[in-house]
Amino acid sequence: MFLDRLSYRRDPLAGFDGRCRLLSAALLISAALSAPEPAVPGALLAAALLLQALRPGNLLTTLRRLVPVNMMSAALWLPVLAGFSPAEALLYTLRINCAAALYMAFAAPLGISALSAAMTWFRTPPKLVSLFILSYRYIFLLYDSFNTALTSMRLRQAEQGTVYRWRALSAVFASALTRAALRAEEAGMAMSGRGFDGAFPVTLRFAWKFRDSLLITGSAALSVSLVIFSLGRP
Repeated sequence: MFLDRLSYRRDPLAGFDGRCRLLSAALLISAALSAPEPAVPGALLAAALLLQALRPGNLLTTLRRLVPVNMMSAALWLPVLAGFSPAEALLYTLRINCAAALYMAFAAPLGISALSAAMTWFRTPPKLVSLFILSYRYIFLLYDSFNTALTSMRLRQAEQGTVYRWRALSAVFASALTRAALRAEEAGMAMSGRGFDGAFPVTLRFAWKFRDSLLITGSAALSVSLVIFSLGRP
């Protein structure tokens, strides 16, 4: 989830129950990760991208989000340069991209409130849900602080050498981390003083509908069918 140009403006599964969406994503991701053939994660990846293409702008946002995912997946191809078979690297790359794309289609557009409410419904420990909510908030506070400091540094200083820029970047990053830690401590003291017991109240209620049953049934049937198809191939 992002708050900038990489955020989803339109939800491809708007109207579906958040619990159903998380369960469906878990089933499909499990099928992609357990299949021994690249055809299954490849097909699910194409389906996730097609689902995003139904909403204007979502497909481009998803492709942009997959760039850092594939930058990390590039390490899987290093053994290929040494002469190893690329089949395993391709399989794991498709699995990673498929899992990320399915999460972006089913879970990411829900937003932090629906995600935390669904986690609470699934009996996730309340303190873990609170940590998830606060981490989500402070990651963006840290990003905003870091971005503001970089913009200010660029506008107020002339062009410097490479060594100086890296030293300045490390100082800015350390300062942003320090401010975030101090702010988190202040927020924690304020919340404790107001009686916060470590668990946020659930303010969002879900209503399971017939279409949610269809979605979860279809996801389960598709997952099992794809795994059986992959295992049955010679």
